[in-house]
Amino acid sequence: MNIVRSISRGFLLHRGGEATLYKVESASGKPYTLKLYNSGTAFDTGVIGAVADSTVAGTYRIAEYGVIDGSAYILYDYIDGVCSRELSPMPLAFALHTLRRVVTTLAELQKKGVSHGDISPDNIFLDNGGNPVLLDFGICGPGTLQFSAPERIEGKPPSEKADMFSLGALFFFWLTGEQLFDGRDFDEIREKLRSTDKVKPGEILYGKLGSGLAMKPEDLSLLEPLWKGLLAANPEDRLENLEELDELLEIALDAQGGQGVRLARETEKMGDTISGILEKNGTKTLEKVEFPFFEQEKQKKSPLKKGLLAAAVFIFLVIAAICVFLARGETPSIDETGEALLQKSRSHEMGMPDSEKMPDLEGVLKKLSPEESER
Repeated sequence: MNIVRSISRGFLLHRGGEATLYKVESASGKPYTLKLYNSGTAFDTGVIGAVADSTVAGTYRIAEYGVIDGSAYILYDYIDGVCSRELSPMPLAFALHTLRRVVTTLAELQKKGVSHGDISPDNIFLDNGGNPVLLDFGICGPGTLQFSAPERIEGKPPSEKADMFSLGALFFFWLTGEQLFDGRDFDEIREKLRSTDKVKPGEILYGKLGSGLAMKPEDLSLLEPLWKGLLAANPEDRLENLEELDELLEIALDAQGGQGVRLARETEKMGDTISGILEKNGTKTLEKVEFPFFEQEKQKKSPLKKGLLAAAVFIFLVIAAICVFLARGETPSIDETGEALLQKSRSHEMGMPDSEKMPDLEGVLKKLSPEESER
């Protein structure tokens, strides 16, 4: 039996335009996240199947997926962590280190022919150990617009090059807590993405120095190769692949001491932040949600089981009636008694209340035995 069939209730986590997320428990008590897609939306089964079958570290573990009562769903292990959006802005060394771990995961999935397609702050969680976990593979649309590559907005499928563009936009958000490509509507965002070559992340960051951005001017020069290699409008002008991106991240991390004391200090600080958010989230009261369609499915009986139940009820009633008449020494009409018992057994099979659907059996038997009625 599928795990999802054992679920009858859960707690609402998030309701979005594509799907609704619930925290649920299986019959064994194991916690999961249920992503139940809205009507008319679904996911790429090929991508989800590949991720579900993989053992690549840094991704969510998919327990099962499919369609139930006309709704597509994905059930995956519940992640006790914090959305990276809540942790932004991040310190530079920590952001570089975390991005490098995400890149390592994506590179391993690329070997299996899988691209993410919707990299954004909301689709990367950090668990209670500070480890990044990628969620929500297999999107069929362009993904989160503010973090989508220009070609994805134009309808091109997910790719390694498109994922790298999204990583650039993600990295800027992690450093600033602001979206590099924002807009009031789809058209405005699309126009900004089409002219992305005119956007200068380094200059924007320079203007934020001294106003809350914990970076130095020399740090900005280390990031220029990243912006140039990731945020080019033309995919051919971006870095060759994720391995090349990993090398640039390693260089930037080493150049500003990110592999040593600075990274350790920032990691410890972010760990405290994650723990604080998790503790706060643990006190929140989530909306409880029932799943009547799952419950109905569990309560359905197969035709065979229904037939066996009806037969058992019928046999019990026949035996009970025979015992009553043997004890009384009476011999009622077999035809009339059988008809009464058959009617009684049918009411049980159809789930009809006896008081409403059937005459009283004892009254029928009295009618068949005048002498008993007189007594």
